[in-house]
Amino acid sequence: MILKFSFKKAIGIPVFIILLITASSQIRAQQVKTINNVEQAINLAYKNNSSIISAKLEKLQAQERVSEVYSDNLLPSINLNSRFQRAIRKQVLNIGDQQFEVGSDISFSNLIDVRESLPILGTPVFAAIRIADYYEQTQEQNITKTEIDVKKKVKDAYYSSLLAKSIVDISKLTQKNSEENFIAVEKKYKIGTATEFDYLRAKVRLDNSNPQLSEAERNYQISRKILLNEIGLKDQQDIEVQGELTYDSTEIMLTTDEIIENIARDNIEIKQLEVLKNINKELVKVDKANYLPKLSVFAQYTLFSNENDGQPIMDYRFGNTLFVGLGLDWNLNLFRNSYKVKQSEIEVKKNDEQLAQLKQGLKLRAESSIIALEDAKERISSRRKTVILAERALELANASYQAGVINQIDVQAAELSLSESRLTYLQAIYDYQIAKAELEKLLQK
Repeated sequence: MILKFSFKKAIGIPVFIILLITASSQIRAQQVKTINNVEQAINLAYKNNSSIISAKLEKLQAQERVSEVYSDNLLPSINLNSRFQRAIRKQVLNIGDQQFEVGSDISFSNLIDVRESLPILGTPVFAAIRIADYYEQTQEQNITKTEIDVKKKVKDAYYSSLLAKSIVDISKLTQKNSEENFIAVEKKYKIGTATEFDYLRAKVRLDNSNPQLSEAERNYQISRKILLNEIGLKDQQDIEVQGELTYDSTEIMLTTDEIIENIARDNIEIKQLEVLKNINKELVKVDKANYLPKLSVFAQYTLFSNENDGQPIMDYRFGNTLFVGLGLDWNLNLFRNSYKVKQSEIEVKKNDEQLAQLKQGLKLRAESSIIALEDAKERISSRRKTVILAERALELANASYQAGVINQIDVQAAELSLSESRLTYLQAIYDYQIAKAELEKLLQK
């Protein structure tokens, strides 16, 4: 019985381990997210990217601040001040030969102060409200800007992954060609129709293709990690990227002048700077209002009681007072106010210069993107033809080598030419997609 139990135990443990490893592999496989196209990657980033989430939280915070400003400026301020005082040692007055204590043992008072600023003269209530509204508008624009930036970064990372994936495919194809070439040279070497030099060259080339493929696979893995980070999938360890680098020729069909005009009118960075300029204009009004007095109405109600020891609390005698009035607050330091006004006006002028500089910079970026786009289109057209020619040249080179017409060096040169042609073609498509993404970012497409 002991031997039988031990045998079952010895068989059962490896089986359990195999099942556990298989289950773990299946769980990991289920966790790998597949990205089928760039639109899917962008939509996932809109939901998961930390920068976008933070921008939305900042907008919620801005809305609360706007509500706070409305409350501070439109609703009266109400303050309650309660004091309970117990006299340990009271003041004593000497009158003749007698001493008299002044005050009571216990005093209790409640003061309610209600104050409301009048929105006239130097109280810029509505200017403060407009500034708060501009601030909320800035946060809304910040969400849009963040989404545009994230969209561009996701596109760059996605197309970089596709390029790295294509390089892996080319490296595999190169390795396969090297292996087939080595087999052919080895056969010729064994029958004496190829030299040892040809054999060694083919062997070295095959051996060199392995580290090149490993490097391409590492770069592809790194590019997937970068895309994963830009999308913001924090619970994922890796992703699978589908698709291929393709040329779709769907660029913006506008002239250069129309593109620049649209950017100068609609670009989010310009809109943000214009809102900042409006805020600074309101601050100028606020500073100028400091030259004038600030008026407010107020009311004070006081409930108080003064009693001596021995008096039950329920028998305290309470008195009350009520005052209403008009208050005035005027800062007569006019020189200081003038300095603040000048500083605020300078900020507005700085905004004008920043707008001019930003528009010029956006114009240069747009022109550069258009040039890069046109250059990539030309390279795509020419390199596509080059790839076709290189593929045909390799076919002829292999056939000629088998017939003994050319040597191995010619075959290797044809293979190298084909690999370079494919890489430059893919690079041209990648450059086209990146330039197109930059132009779409400027136009907020």
